[in-house]
This record gives sequence, structure tokens and C-alpha cells, in this order.
Amino acid sequence: MNRQARDVILYELNEVPWDVVDIYVKNRPDSHLAALLKDGQSLTTIHEDREELQGLQPWRTWPTLHTSSYEHNSFDLGQDPSTFKGDPIWNVAERAGLSVGLFGPMQSWPARPFAHGGFYVPDTFASDAKTYPPALERFQAFNLAMTGENGFSPDSALSPKALAGTAVDLVRLGLTPRSTATLATHLVKERIDPRYKAFRSAMQAPLSFDLYWRQHRKNKPRLSVFFTNHVAGMMHRFWGDGMPGYTDKYEYDADEVYGSFIIAAMDITDRQVGRIRKYLAKNPQSMLVISASMGQGPVAVPKLDGGRFVLDDHGKLIAALGLKPADVALAMYPMLSLVFESEADAAEAVAPLESVLVNGTDRLFARLRVEGKTVTFGIDYTVPGEDTTKVTIRPFGAAADTAVPATDLGLSVHSRIGGVNTGYHIPEGILLAAGAGISADPSRKEVDILDVAPSLLANALGVEPPPSMKGIPTLFG
Repeated sequence: MNRQARDVILYELNEVPWDVVDIYVKNRPDSHLAALLKDGQSLTTIHEDREELQGLQPWRTWPTLHTSSYEHNSFDLGQDPSTFKGDPIWNVAERAGLSVGLFGPMQSWPARPFAHGGFYVPDTFASDAKTYPPALERFQAFNLAMTGENGFSPDSALSPKALAGTAVDLVRLGLTPRSTATLATHLVKERIDPRYKAFRSAMQAPLSFDLYWRQHRKNKPRLSVFFTNHVAGMMHRFWGDGMPGYTDKYEYDADEVYGSFIIAAMDITDRQVGRIRKYLAKNPQSMLVISASMGQGPVAVPKLDGGRFVLDDHGKLIAALGLKPADVALAMYPMLSLVFESEADAAEAVAPLESVLVNGTDRLFARLRVEGKTVTFGIDYTVPGEDTTKVTIRPFGAAADTAVPATDLGLSVHSRIGGVNTGYHIPEGILLAAGAGISADPSRKEVDILDVAPSLLANALGVEPPPSMKGIPTLFG
């Protein structure tokens, strides 16, 4: 096989570690993943970012894999994309004259048409619903709405009108009967047992993959990337419910329904991998790489009681703190992102945001960072509150603090359905390759995450990696 003649399908399985793959294969010995473990190459990527305490976050680890550098300057979701640095693998492939297809990789907004054909659907935290082809925009808008409405707790009512309008597009753009049945079954389960609402975010994955796969088969890009977060969300909140050994180590009451979610999410992945394997059999020039830019492992149960603050109305927050006009960008709770009209306006927002105190002592907003026109910050979810809680603030230009109800800042206290965060990030990720030019290798030897992108470029796509990439093309040769 000429290593420079291969096409690459990069399936980004966010945060899934070998522990979860092994448990899944033990439960599903006849699965497609089990077959890949037998016939493919299994490696363990190591992410060595030490940027403050934020290094092991997906909005940093995926750009690290994509750019083969820790100097990409991606720190938070919603960040001004003009502040990013480095060359993601899809830009390098495009400049080399290759066709590219993207569906959801992190920090890929804004969308644009690729010069040599393909498709471009940014991540589900994008600041607008623009896609190429434009026919996918209504689905992307639905995706963004789901992300925004269910960021804290997945129990917002599903809009029948939005579902109906999106359903027409889905059928036209590639929704399969299998995915239709999966979604219908899930909605029935929600009605019977509300605990299944906590699995709702995973339902975006089969819909997204159907549309991605239709675009892939139609365009057959040389580099094709699909990202999914559906397993990661289940691991964060239900590791203690579904992974063996957790309750032996930690004081935790596992829930049987929640305990089924990790395997159920992996079932969705396995069906998608099965479709890719069929494609590989008919397209011997193609290779599949399943990757996680980091993994997850068990963590102690956080001792949190009661509800937590959620920002419902960013307009009230801006007005109460005397900030300049700003839009809110999608981010992953407890993180928030405000997009201002200028860098100066963004810088002015820092002090007022830092002034917000609960009980006079507990700072509500933490990890403030200004990048370009954006200010990103997090709600400290260890700070308890009630609907009657008052907060102390010092608006921009004010000489003294003032106490106001938290509701005046657009804040309210919500309870979260489902489990607590019993799984969290670890630097070890997975890399599972199969197809053209790949020999069986079950070693799971450790490799540098920086080597992934230059290896795909040089050894599979036949493209010279740019000088900005720090890794060495030692893989997939």
C-alpha cells in the first residue's frame, strides 16, 4: 500500500479511555469495537499540557491534537477564534489541495467552504448556525439550541415545532430508520421514567452521524473528521453508577438506570463504527482512526447539597454590572462566555465580574480570562445559593459595593437531574487505527499526542506537516 494514497476518517470519541472500551467489549464481545481491537492498531496517547490548571479540558486537548502544539492559545469555549494560533490539520490538508469534510470538531467555528470540495459543520458550541452545505443549517441551529437549553440539566421541554421542522430536514439529509427508532424509543423511556432525560444529550450523536455519513459518502473527502461528546457526558456524571469497582472505593449509591448509560452510549458509537467498517471494506484506500485527546477516570464524589447558580439572562447581568453591550456565546456549564464589541469593552468587564460575592466573601465567578473581544469565566458551583440569596456587586465606575438579589443579575438556583461528576479528565487517551496500511498491534504503547496530526498528514495523506507542528510523524507508517 502506498502510504501517500490513503484517505483518512478521523472519528473523535471525546474522552473515552481504554477502561471504558474494555468494559464495553467485555459486555459486547461480538461488537465492531471488539473486532477492531483484534485486527487494528491500539495506542495510548499522552497529553502533557501544563497550562495552569486548565490543560486537561477538551477545548484545549483537541486543538493540541489538531495543531500538534500546546501553543494554540485555545483556553475556553466561546473564545474569539481570531485569537487562536497554529495550523489545524484540516487547514494544512486544504492548502495541499485535498478535499476536507468536518462535522463537529472542537473549536472549528466559523464555517467556510473548503477550496477543494467537502463539507463544514462546526462544533455544537459555535456562535452561529452557518454550515457548508447550507442545507445543514437548520439542523445545526437545532443542535445549538439543544446545547444551550440543556447545558446545566437535560430536562428542558423539547419543542414539538422545532422537532417537526428539523425532522423534515433530517429525513431529507440522511436520517436512517434505525436512528429514528432509537430516538422514538428514548422519548418513550423519558415519559415512563424521567431519569432517562439525563441520557437526552446522547441522542444528538445518532442524528449527527447520519447527516455526517451522508455527506462523507457523497463527497468522499481525503480527510474526514467527525466529533462526538455523547459518551464523555455520560462518563462524567455516571461513572460511579456504571463502572465496576467505584462503589468499593467511594461512598456512593449507584443507580441502576443511570448505570446503563455508559454502555448505551457506547452502543451508539459501535453502530457508527460498524457503518465505517463496511465502508472500509468497499474502499480499500481508506483508513479509520478512532481517537480521544485525553481520557477519564474515577474521582471522589463531590460533597454538594442543594441547587446551584445558573445564569438565565445575560442581559440582566450586563445591565446590573454596568458593562458595555455583549452577546453570550455557548459554553459548557459552569463556564460562561461574553462577546463584546471591542477588546477594550472586554477588558473593562473583568473587575465588575470579579466583584460579585455571595455571603460577602465567596466569589461567584472564577477563572476570568480575556482573549480578544471575549471574556470567559465560570460559576463556582461549590458556592451554594437559594432563590432569595443576595449578592454584593460593584458595577463599572461605581465607588462602592451594593447588595442586590441574585435574580437582578439574571441568576437563579437550579437542581440538576441525574448523577454527580464521578468521572474526570486524565492525560491518557486512546488511538485505535484500522484499514488501509494498518497492521494488527494490540500493544497500546504510549505515544505523544503531538505526533498524531503530523503522522496523519505525512504518512497517510502525503502532505508535509508545517513548521508550526511540534510532533514527529512516527505513526501509521
